[in-house]
Amino acid sequence: MSLPQNPFTSSTIPSMKKSPSLEKEDNQMQIENVDRISKLPDDMLLKILKSLSTEKAVQTSLLSKRWEGVWKQMPYLFFDMKNALKVELPLAEQSHFIAQLITKIINNHNGNLERCKILHMTPQTEDGTLETWIRSLIHVKHTKYLELKGFRVNHRERARVLHLPPNIFSHPMLTSLLLSRYTFESAHAFNNCNNLIILKLYKIKVAVDVLNTVIASCPSLKMLVLEIFQSSRSGCLKIHNDNLKFVHLTCPEIDNIEVSAALLDIFSVHGIELESGNNIVLDAPRLLQFGRRLWKILQKNYSMVVFAILAVNVDMMNPKEVYMLKQVLDAWARDLQVLNIFFKDNDIHKKEGESSIDGIQNKWQNCFLSVDFRVRSVCLHNFNGLDEDQFALAASFVIQGKMMQSLMIETFSLPANKKLAVDIAVEKLMKLPKDLEDFWDDLPVSRLEVIWKSSGLLGVF
Repeated sequence: MSLPQNPFTSSTIPSMKKSPSLEKEDNQMQIENVDRISKLPDDMLLKILKSLSTEKAVQTSLLSKRWEGVWKQMPYLFFDMKNALKVELPLAEQSHFIAQLITKIINNHNGNLERCKILHMTPQTEDGTLETWIRSLIHVKHTKYLELKGFRVNHRERARVLHLPPNIFSHPMLTSLLLSRYTFESAHAFNNCNNLIILKLYKIKVAVDVLNTVIASCPSLKMLVLEIFQSSRSGCLKIHNDNLKFVHLTCPEIDNIEVSAALLDIFSVHGIELESGNNIVLDAPRLLQFGRRLWKILQKNYSMVVFAILAVNVDMMNPKEVYMLKQVLDAWARDLQVLNIFFKDNDIHKKEGESSIDGIQNKWQNCFLSVDFRVRSVCLHNFNGLDEDQFALAASFVIQGKMMQSLMIETFSLPANKKLAVDIAVEKLMKLPKDLEDFWDDLPVSRLEVIWKSSGLLGVF
């Protein structure tokens, strides 16, 4: 018995030969469906993963066996528990579950980590999870740059005490450490921290003597950033370190500060209440003149004035140092009261009176100080009138209106034969506003004049 013929067999369907254009389109679709990305070497795939969040990078392990272990070689991990919270689930349950996932990802990562950043909730500080992460990241994964930030779910929560065992931050591979929103009761975790080059402590509650022990336990520091609150006013903050190059302090509740740093290039202070006028002692040879000037400022009769002061030692012929200067100024979103810039001595061999600073105005006014900040008073130390870059910086302050009150040039350290070049440079600076009358009218100063003092201080007001 023969089977009935299938109505959809080729014998009953008219021949439908594809046109050349349709065949070409099918071939293109086949080519587009080829997974060429998975055939790339690991280093290229890692470049792709670097543009993704840690969560999405880990999820790529589900794509195929080829992707399964790629994320485990990533040099950077970033966990933000705040973004992972779900409104409909109990907070305690979420906190525990998310912390377990973070632990699993850290443990499954292969090799060393260049950088890791974790934003976590209060329970991880209290139940030992944070300590577990730190041990794994520093002593197993050999993380170089570690950032740990606690965040409060509600404003009534206080910064939790950071209970950590001694020496936990002392691994030689760890060079940079940032801690935010913790309370320190002891400095044991920082014992023997000869490895740290950068230490940043933000929104930290700590007694002054404990903070002094933390700083003294890190003798190799080159950068120190402190934002300390709710500290006892008793005691003196002591920063004695001959390796330090950058120090920024926001310590409104600490009355007395001593800084001794032979290599200090940048000294920044914000939020200091000048009640007695004798609360900062600075011993920094590279910023020695700034130290004396700071004392003059503090000796004035200010009462409960909050000051923002910045001092920078820079070689204008060194591109890296100029870049650093721009970065530091850019970091000051708030207005400065006093900015001191010390020019490193670069002797430019030119004939007396010779200068090539003409035309600097048009060259620099739109590009050098593109950062967004304002300063009340600027003082330039060791200013060389023959140096084009130094003049360009001074001209930028005038042209762009970055200074609100005064620009001063100190000439104490200059020999007599160089002061003529300074005279010429200042005269050119004085001519700038005449060419920019409309611009200058917008500034909060009504006149500009030069005052020559016998002490060797040139003032542009």
